[in-house]
Amino acid sequence: MDMIISPWLVWFLAGIAVMLAELAVPGFVIIFFGLGCWGASVAAFFYPGSYSVQVAVFVIVSVASLVTLRRVAMHVFVGRSEGTETEEMGNVPVGARITLDHDMEAGRIGRVRFRGTMWDAVSEERIPAGSDAEIIGIDKANRSCLKIKGVPRV
Repeated sequence: MDMIISPWLVWFLAGIAVMLAELAVPGFVIIFFGLGCWGASVAAFFYPGSYSVQVAVFVIVSVASLVTLRRVAMHVFVGRSEGTETEEMGNVPVGARITLDHDMEAGRIGRVRFRGTMWDAVSEERIPAGSDAEIIGIDKANRSCLKIKGVPRV
């Protein structure tokens, strides 16, 4: 006896697989393709022989959910870091202190540890390794680069 899997079940299971893949891939984008699969599953239930309708529903639901729900979902699931947020600074708190692992040369981009990860940073002065530094802003040209200045240890 041949076992034939219904198209709606294939789309539904594909949606679950795609949504589970979101757990392995950062960015919060893939889940919306899983919603598209579920939309196509509904279309396949009502139009089991019309694959073009199923694919069209998949594309429409995926794009529509991505455009409308991603921003809302990012606020709900991603959250925010500590510190006040301004439009210019994002989540980087001005005045936060860090200790340098490596020498920071004046005007050259170096690497510093902040919030448990490595960041690009630049300083207008030389700061030796082991010294404390204060975040004074972010580089306007490279928003992932911190501006720092040396501060005396207290």
